[in-house]
Amino acid sequence: MLTLAAADGKSPAYYEQVLAFAMKFQQFTSPVMAKGLEDTSAYIYHRLLSLNEVGGDPRQFGVTRTAFHSANQARAEHWPHAMLATSTHDTKRSEDVRARLNVLSEIPAAWRLALRHWSRANRSLKRTVDGMPVPTPNDEYFIYQTLLGIWPQGEPDKNEMARFSVRLAEYLVKAVREAKVYTSWINPNTAYEDAILAFADALINAPAESAFLTDFLPFQRRIARLGLFNSLSQTLIKLTVPGVPDIYQGCECWDFSLVDPDNRRPVDFGHRRTLLDSLLTLATLESQQRSAGVHALCDTLEDSRTKLLVVRTALALRERWPDVFLQGSYLPLAVKGEHAAHLCAYARIAGGRTVITVAPRFFAQLLGEDDRLPLGEKIWGNTTVDLPFHRRDTPYSCAFTGNDLKPQQRRSGWCLPVAQVLAEFPVGLIVNERNLKPNSIG
Repeated sequence: MLTLAAADGKSPAYYEQVLAFAMKFQQFTSPVMAKGLEDTSAYIYHRLLSLNEVGGDPRQFGVTRTAFHSANQARAEHWPHAMLATSTHDTKRSEDVRARLNVLSEIPAAWRLALRHWSRANRSLKRTVDGMPVPTPNDEYFIYQTLLGIWPQGEPDKNEMARFSVRLAEYLVKAVREAKVYTSWINPNTAYEDAILAFADALINAPAESAFLTDFLPFQRRIARLGLFNSLSQTLIKLTVPGVPDIYQGCECWDFSLVDPDNRRPVDFGHRRTLLDSLLTLATLESQQRSAGVHALCDTLEDSRTKLLVVRTALALRERWPDVFLQGSYLPLAVKGEHAAHLCAYARIAGGRTVITVAPRFFAQLLGEDDRLPLGEKIWGNTTVDLPFHRRDTPYSCAFTGNDLKPQQRRSGWCLPVAQVLAEFPVGLIVNERNLKPNSIG
């Protein structure tokens, strides 16, 4: 019935009835899936909230690099123009929130200890509702992850924290009602909801010297910083793998939004224009100054210019070389050396042009507790990316800085030292056309 095979050889009237049934079935399955998984289970099953996304499976923590490359090769062959989205109007958490929370998967021991400490420190903040302490352990775990994901960057002032408090309260009411465990939209339990809101309010408005905040804030700052590096890699990959990238409103800069209506807030496009103008000015500088300017952006990660530089540069390159990205082949590149596990690299190739993406990963393990940038030889050591297509004297340059890159010849063939590729910027976008002026893609 669902494939219409049941109507084969039957009358037109019978075919119309089968078709009507099949279409009605399709119309019902989407809302059942949405309400059952995305709008109920995703608010109950909290192992790692960055996995609880529309179209995802909260039980699956990721795939291997081999599987990732295989999926991209299949997409290049069969669906080269499919949409690539990391944030939409319907995502439960924005791409940058998920990039933050993904850091937790790298530090399970530290995460476990932090949860134990916070739970003990905040036990007295719970209320008793219907004979049980509220929030429940599952909802408390949900609250801590939410705070880590959307806590304001830097040193927020009172006004910013007030807005944050309102956003959090509105979201938590929606979340516990969607879960439908102790309250719901149809049968709201205001006592339970009030206890949840009081607990969350006490956390974010606790004295700076409280047992909770003295432990939470340093932990959150580390997660947030590593999350920014995660997001740069995620953004670059979205813009260079097979497919057509979509950038949801405001997400060309850092955006730490939750599900609607939080992700429908007005976007400050004037601020984005100012940031973009500064990057366009940077692109006009001579190579040495431009390289130093790009490196300096990493000292002010929180102002969004690093992410905007990735978006602007990659989109300009896509416009200049559309054949590479829309019809180009996808070639996984082998990574070797002491930190090979921390890199994903591949090339897009078409018409004698090559674009290479070098995207680091697992920054928590790479950097440890040090507050360093993931740049240069001290971080990457002897790590290299193979260039199986290289021909002697082929020029390569960094699309972000305009710096020339020099391949090295090893016994196994030609390669690029990662310390050279990532000397000034945390992610690498490499082009191989001599006539490509740096400022044309900056």
